Amino acid sequence: MLHGHGQSIDIFHPKTGFLQCALNGAAQHADQALPRFTLYYSEAPFDVIPELGSKAWGFGMFDTQQIRGLNRSVELVLRQLGQLNPVVGIVGFSTGATLAIIIAALLEKKDRCRLFGVTTTHPPLKFVLSYSGFMLGHRKYRDLYYPSIRTPVLHHIAELDIMIPARMTRRLVKRCRKAKVWTFFGTHYVPRQPETTKTAVEFIFRCIGEESAAEHTDEEEAWVDA
Repeated sequence: MLHGHGQSIDIFHPKTGFLQCALNGAAQHADQALPRFTLYYSEAPFDVIPELGSKAWGFGMFDTQQIRGLNRSVELVLRQLGQLNPVVGIVGFSTGATLAIIIAALLEKKDRCRLFGVTTTHPPLKFVLSYSGFMLGHRKYRDLYYPSIRTPVLHHIAELDIMIPARMTRRLVKRCRKAKVWTFFGTHYVPRQPETTKTAVEFIFRCIGEESAAEHTDEEEAWVDA
C-alpha cells in the first residue's frame, strides 16, 4: 500500500483499510476457496511538513524533470517486497500509484533496475490498483513504459480531479497492455462506493487466478477497457 504526496501510513491506513475487509469478506462467501489478504503499508522516506507527519516519495516536476529522491524510494519499496516475498500486488494513490507502476515495470524486466541502481529477485506482480496515477515524463524514465507494462492494472479516474486530471491518467493507461479503467464521480481521493469496491475486488481475484502476467501474449489486449 503506497500513499500519496503529503500523506503517511497514519493518514492512508484509515482511508484504505476497507479494502482488506472487502477482499476477505468476498473470499469468505465465495463458492470456491480463495486466499485471505493482508495489507502492508510502506511510508515514503522524505518529510513534507514534519510537524504533520506528511511524507513524499520524491520531489520535482513529474512531466519534465528527474525526480529527486526517487531512487531511494524505489530501493525502500523493493527492500520491503523482498522481506515480505512474495507480494501479489500493490495498491497506490496519486504519486504512490505512479511508484506502484514503476515497481511493477521493474519486476517485469529486471534490467530496468539499472535506472535506479537497485537489484531484486522478487517475482512480477499479479496486479496493481492505481488511484489517480500518472506517468513520469523525463526521458530518463522512458524505458519504464516502453515496451508497454504487462502487469494488469486497474486505473481509477476521478471525474472532478483537478490535481491529476483524467488526461494524465489516460496517458498512463496507454502504456499498460492489460489495463482496465474505472471512472467515478469524485475528486482526488480513494473512492469507497460499493460498486467501485466490488470492481476492485473482482479485478484482484481475476488477476490472482490467472498465470503470471509476464507469461501472457497478445491476448492481453482483450483487457483494455479505456
